[in-house]
Amino acid sequence: MSDSISLSLDLLKDTYNYNHWIYSFLRPFIGNVVFEVGAGTGNLTRFFLPVEKLYCLEPDPAFCALLKKLAAVHLNMTVIEESLEAYCLKQSVQQIDTVVCVNVLEHISDDFDAVQKMANLLKPGGKLLLYVPATTWAYGAIDKNLGHYRRYSKHRLINIAAESKLRVRRIKHVNFIGAFGWWWSSRVCKEKDIAPEKARLVDRFVPYLSAFERIFPMPVGQSIFAALEKT
Repeated sequence: MSDSISLSLDLLKDTYNYNHWIYSFLRPFIGNVVFEVGAGTGNLTRFFLPVEKLYCLEPDPAFCALLKKLAAVHLNMTVIEESLEAYCLKQSVQQIDTVVCVNVLEHISDDFDAVQKMANLLKPGGKLLLYVPATTWAYGAIDKNLGHYRRYSKHRLINIAAESKLRVRRIKHVNFIGAFGWWWSSRVCKEKDIAPEKARLVDRFVPYLSAFERIFPMPVGQSIFAALEKT
């Protein structure tokens, strides 16, 4: 795992409002058995702890060490120290209610194949919840430094869902203001890392941004949330 990714995950530990905003999109679709792909340092994992069974897939040993500390006091949580590809080679079909993949898909070169593998883990009617960076025109130096292969459009996610025989239950842009901030920092200013002061500023404004975007659907955003259902 690159230093930039580690730094960004460390930074997100201090942005509770932002993490909770992401969780607010996931929450209506969360089932009893949750499989989190790319759990990282557990910034979102803590929100899933009340479920009946929680599987956390994470290939990075350092991150797994942190997750295992959490699992030691939450017996419903299992940490799997493997990549998605390695796990699915051994166990291609599961009866999972919900697969969660937040800010991970953009790091995978073959995202169509990755979504298909995650879909195979679901039981019929199960949900795949994706949260990915959006607005392709905002792709720049920060994305490259974080190892992002792409930023997403709704059209690409809808095509991926169709290829994987998943029905789109909900898809929406998130964080309208953040899209332009990312474009400015990453493309215009050529910054390579997320500035801590900017992340904390956004975190302070999240309650207002989330309230505004609940009322007014956004045509673009820094991210896209998609809830996909296995048919």
